[in-house]
Amino acid sequence: MTVRRRRGAMVVVAGILLIAAAHGLAPSPTMPLFDGVVVEDPYRYVDPPPGADGNPQPVQANEPVSGGAVPLVAVATVEVPPQAQIIAQADAFQVTPSATSIKVSITPSAPSDSQVVGNVYTFSVTDQDGSALSLQPSALVTVVLRAPQASLDAQVARLDGTRWVALPTDHGGLPDLFSANVQQLGEFAVMPTGASASGSATASTATSASPAPSSAPPGPSDGTGTPPWILVGLVVAAVGIGVAWGFFGGGDRDAARR
Repeated sequence: MTVRRRRGAMVVVAGILLIAAAHGLAPSPTMPLFDGVVVEDPYRYVDPPPGADGNPQPVQANEPVSGGAVPLVAVATVEVPPQAQIIAQADAFQVTPSATSIKVSITPSAPSDSQVVGNVYTFSVTDQDGSALSLQPSALVTVVLRAPQASLDAQVARLDGTRWVALPTDHGGLPDLFSANVQQLGEFAVMPTGASASGSATASTATSASPAPSSAPPGPSDGTGTPPWILVGLVVAAVGIGVAWGFFGGGDRDAARR
């Protein structure tokens, strides 16, 4: 290998190592946020206050069962934007071997608790015989609810039979949409953050829902915001450059002596 080729190879190796290190320092890629003008329908109440709209619509959808599993499910009410939605990953529901289809239902009702904002929505999934289906333990199922007004500091809550339990909640793409990952179906509603339901305190633990996905990369930190693996990458890059320089540079010196 000539001196020129050895130097060229050294530059290539050093460049690759530095690019890898720089890529490690770059922030994690995130999905872009697409902004636009959304003309929303007025919120529809089951029991509308004076001057508000009523007659919210329930929705039912039938989904096939193929190979003992249900495909991805995405069902929403007809308002714009939908006042209630459910999104479930493929194979999210426990079905029997004889199941051929499932029925997903979202039904609005008037709240009996004054702390509830908007309607209560009941989410249910049954097989073709009407038997209720449970979620797979590792299933990712998300419920999205719309609040009657935008920019409300609120959470999705689930009625556990006696009290409303607030779930870890994210905004669902618009200021008045709220989403939560759930481990059980049933009755859900929007409640102001910190509100106390009648006869009970509102909890904000993750006992009834799995945490919403985070865009932050997992793993420990060195206390400065830089994950240790990035520092290791920089060290490896520096060592690699040194090795490459010693190898190729040494070859150049030998060639010069000869």
